[in-house]
Amino acid sequence: MLALIAREIRDQFVYIGACCSLSAIMIGSAVSLYVWSMAEGLFLFSAVLMSVLFIGFCVLGASQMYADRANRISVLLSTMAVTRSRILAARVLVGALTVLVSLIPFVITIVVLLQIAIPPVKFYSRMVWEISASAILTGFACYCIGLLIGWTSNKSRLILGTLLGVVLMTSILVAKGFGPSVMLLLLLFIAAALTHTWHKFTSVSL
Repeated sequence: MLALIAREIRDQFVYIGACCSLSAIMIGSAVSLYVWSMAEGLFLFSAVLMSVLFIGFCVLGASQMYADRANRISVLLSTMAVTRSRILAARVLVGALTVLVSLIPFVITIVVLLQIAIPPVKFYSRMVWEISASAILTGFACYCIGLLIGWTSNKSRLILGTLLGVVLMTSILVAKGFGPSVMLLLLLFIAAALTHTWHKFTSVSL
């Protein structure tokens, strides 16, 4: 499994690196906003750049499946006594780690800056937890959308699907806000998307 994960990281290094680099830029920009006494703009800034990062997660998932379909990577690996379930598991683990490594440092930075700039209210801890968990789940849901749309061989559909998928996920946050109901909805979507991807990936000949 470690060899599969290492191979996946190597194959998708450009997209993983882009997500992590964008996260570093977001952290640096957030700190700069605070230093320049523009803490009130952190919310809008965070929402805009996080949406861009969500697109990056979606592109990562789509790239994993599109590259497999185009280069028949899993077909080759399957001849080496490696099951497709393990191949997919390695890919999903790499995707999940990319989401966590990209989002968690940024979320921590925003939380610390807001805690310094704005006195915490009584329900501050619960609010921070709900927003952070919802953001991370949304990022992973966008990645799962990428896995789903990566099956298409039409590049225009791939691009359009990526944008629509991210808009759908971010719209859920805008419409319903943060909280247990949104997290449950995102978890259900993630479970359904991964189940569908697993079934298609393991049963359809690439």
